Amino acid sequence: MAPPPSNPKPKPMQPTAGAQGIVAGAHGRAASLPILVAPATQGEQNVIRPNIIPLGCFKIEDVRFDFDSSFIRPDLKDELVELKRLIDDHTDKNSGKKPPATIFGHADPVGQDEYNKTLSGRRAEATYAVLVRDADRWEKLFSNPAGGDKWGTGQIQTMLTALGHDPGPVTGQNNDKTKAAIKDFQSKNGLATDGVAGPNTRKKLFQKYMDFLAGDLKLDKSTDFLAKGADKDGKGDFQGCGEFNPLMVFSKAEVEAFKKSGDTATRNKENAVNRRVMVLLFRPGLSVEPAKWPCPRAKEGGAGCRARFFSDGDSRRENKSARREFKDTKDTFACRFYHLQVTRSPCELPVPAPDGLGFLSVRVFFHQEPMQNLRVQFHEIAGDSLGAPIGDEVLTDINGTATLDRFVTIGHFACVIEHQRPKGITTVDDPDDPLILVLPIGRPLTDFQGDVEFIRADEQDS
Repeated sequence: MAPPPSNPKPKPMQPTAGAQGIVAGAHGRAASLPILVAPATQGEQNVIRPNIIPLGCFKIEDVRFDFDSSFIRPDLKDELVELKRLIDDHTDKNSGKKPPATIFGHADPVGQDEYNKTLSGRRAEATYAVLVRDADRWEKLFSNPAGGDKWGTGQIQTMLTALGHDPGPVTGQNNDKTKAAIKDFQSKNGLATDGVAGPNTRKKLFQKYMDFLAGDLKLDKSTDFLAKGADKDGKGDFQGCGEFNPLMVFSKAEVEAFKKSGDTATRNKENAVNRRVMVLLFRPGLSVEPAKWPCPRAKEGGAGCRARFFSDGDSRRENKSARREFKDTKDTFACRFYHLQVTRSPCELPVPAPDGLGFLSVRVFFHQEPMQNLRVQFHEIAGDSLGAPIGDEVLTDINGTATLDRFVTIGHFACVIEHQRPKGITTVDDPDDPLILVLPIGRPLTDFQGDVEFIRADEQDS
């Protein structure tokens, strides 16, 4: 028997660049177990098959998709480089084989099981299509809406903007400026310039946007995924888990409070942790037969998922007396198969920071409203003065959170945040002189306990 492919020692988990929308890291190595073989009296052979154990993970957070949609936002562009790094780190150096991938989509527990299964599968398929540059799959998603997942003019405008063809604000309206931007794209890509985003224009637009998102990262569906593209509907290569594997489950009291108040915005925001797409990487050379893969196709219903539930799978998903999180209770995933794949995953479980180190994070609020897309620069503190900058500027996310892209030694730091008039805020007396609250926080991945001093950007020289 040939020796198994050699894998390089995976790098320890580190916070990723642009960690607002992704988490990536290597899984710890599983313990090697002795292999027992039976004696043969004739020409029988013992067949040894290695377990399907992930080597690494790449999680795309909900913020990188349009809400209730499978459309991938342009912000993912600078983050897919981390998936490429992870693949390169686990590529077999002798054979050149990459670690094969499979993709799991997840939804939150709001709405119907079957729709959530469909949406999570569409998100997984959209991600797969980007990685293999399959524009036809995006055309299928565009032309076949499902529930709230309706691609249209808004997505066309977003792609045009990302590619440098200005359609104006993303309104979802096919106005004159949008038509002019489509004509500009068409003229520069050898297409008939009619200003209409028809099938031919969309295909070229999808291809260009996929290249924009993934850059040098391009996978081969016949070699770089677990099922090698053998199933035309992606069985074994991508799938949707729906709402069956939440990282967080609200308590009964929280559910009742949301129903009573009708506060769907807060509910959806807190549920964002459950809406995610997970790419798992496996040992180079490993493959699976689609017929033997336990997960149903992305387009299929949830019956195949339920066949893989724990015996108490439905109970695991129930709202109980207290809020539960997978990192604490390990009892929120209904699917046995997925649970086993990610029990050592830094993408689904917190990873303690090395001794004396932690993430540096802040949340920025304006009168209890999180401030999104503010530029944040972390600095060292030199005596009583602002010291050298640490890393690059970071944008606050939908929750008002900005996180440095590396571990830092626990201590005191300055946080310089741009000052701008908050938009859409009408409930305060003087929005030009806002009360801004900045909270130092520890990311779930770490035990960070440092302090942050807030310095508004327009006050640095005062």
